[in-house]
Parts: sequence; C-alpha cells; structure tokens
Amino acid sequence: MTWLLVSLCTPAVALSQAAAPTQNLPVRAQVCGPVPGERQPRPPASTCVDLEVPSTPQEYAIGLMGRSRLPPERGMWFRFDRQDAGIWMRHTLIPLDLVFLERLDHRGSLNGAPGEVPPVARIVRVAHGVQPCPGLPCPSYNAGQPVDHVVELAAGEARRRNWTEGTVLDFTWLEEPGGENDRSQ
Repeated sequence: MTWLLVSLCTPAVALSQAAAPTQNLPVRAQVCGPVPGERQPRPPASTCVDLEVPSTPQEYAIGLMGRSRLPPERGMWFRFDRQDAGIWMRHTLIPLDLVFLERLDHRGSLNGAPGEVPPVARIVRVAHGVQPCPGLPCPSYNAGQPVDHVVELAAGEARRRNWTEGTVLDFTWLEEPGGENDRSQ
C-alpha cells in the first residue's frame, strides 16, 4: 500500500517542481552601503552584496524562482525606467527582503557601464521577510511610488545591513550590461 501511495504522489511532486523555472545568472554588479555622505569615499567591501542582473524579459520574469537558498552576500538587481514596479513571490521557495530604490539624479546613470560613474540610489521601502506564494492568487509588493531599482536579498539581510528607508546605496558594474533586451536602456 505504501508503494502505491508513493507511486501516485511522485508524478505530482515532479510536475510541481518542473513548473518552477530556475536560473543562476552571473554576478554583474555590486551594491554597497549605506553610503555615509555624498562626498565620502565608496563604502568598504564588507558592506557589499554581489548582484545577478537580469537583462532579458524572460530573466526578469524568472528572477529568483525555484532557488532553495540565497547566500547572504548575494542578491538580484532589477532595473526599471521609473515605474511602480510590482514583485510577487510565485514559484519562489525562500523568503526574501525586497528593497525598492529611487535613483539619485545627481550621479550616475541607470544603464552605467564599467568606467562610468556608478548609479547611487535611496531606499524608499523595504518589504522584510516576504514569504513564498504556494498558490494563486499571489500578492504583489511595491513601493507605492515609481522606482528605478529593486534589489532582492535573502530574508533578514536588509535589517542585518541596516538598510532602511532613506539609506543611500552605491551600485557598481563589474561587467558591462548588455543584450538588446537589457531593460536598463
């Protein structure tokens, strides 16, 4: 009888796991902070998070879906052209901190590249410990205002790093963004 139950459940488990796409993108950028002041030097490397950066619509759609873990010094950087970006947790297996940021106009560009002055952004909202969504409908999380960036971190990392509303973060490209569908353009 146990064998029959296991045999019947195995295809359902396999199908539910197959429905969740997974991607591991290369680290292309870093975010560091908090930045102590506009004229201060870049924050120390110990405050930095390595960022995977999606560049195609499919990479944006998959995000961190299907991941069973995210190291503390790793995250994903979503870049937008000033919009009320909504993030949901469908097919996401781990809780995340969602950090919504607005670019500071006085420095950098949204689609910077190596050798250019990197973008600097201010946190407008942090959604702490957002839980995975096991089934539809899934809630959507946003900043309540247009933003230029969303950084996803492992749950608890924003608090551990003291990233709160108003905190200024400094982004750096480690390799040139690219692809004709790169949303930073």
